[in-house]
Amino acid sequence: MAAKGGRKNLKRAVNDATLTLQPGQSVMQVVSLRGSNMIEVIDAKGEKTLAIFPAKFQKSMWIKRGSFVVVDDGGREEAIESGSKVACVVLQVLFHDQVRVLQKSPEWLVYIY
Repeated sequence: MAAKGGRKNLKRAVNDATLTLQPGQSVMQVVSLRGSNMIEVIDAKGEKTLAIFPAKFQKSMWIKRGSFVVVDDGGREEAIESGSKVACVVLQVLFHDQVRVLQKSPEWLVYIY
């Protein structure tokens, strides 16, 4: 299998300081925690949506209000139109060092307000 999932590859992704976003991915800020694997996030435009926090992150990474995450929001419009409340999936949790590097880059205003 490829290095897509599982807990063993999480540490490798955390140590990577550079962040390259693929099409359909964006950086969002956590607004509130809704339950075991549901979080509410806000994007750069100020729109709030629900996102799923996958089980592979549980017990290995923790988030709190104000944290930044990379989400896959490729099917966001379709999910909202179909009536689904969950529109995004968390792909990566950004840690303090990664956020600091992003804030110093000129692309930060594109990611978040």
